[in-house]
Amino acid sequence: MFGAEQGKAENLDGTGLRIGIVQARFNESITNALADACRGELRALGVKDDDVTHVFVPGALEIPLALEAMARKGGFDA
Repeated sequence: MFGAEQGKAENLDGTGLRIGIVQARFNESITNALADACRGELRALGVKDDDVTHVFVPGALEIPLALEAMARKGGFDA
């Protein structure tokens, strides 16, 4: 829904947050653009690159498995 009202959040601060990103290699032209936008937004919110763990998996079916492994490992805020 392009142009939909999404509300506003003020005073967001990602300083000190540890973030995990899981990206599928399938359709890399799309997933690379999404990951770049995500990392750019995280930087804008104060999340350091060293606090982001970026994991690649072959396709969409492996994403839940990677997320589960990251959750079990712990140490992530999101």
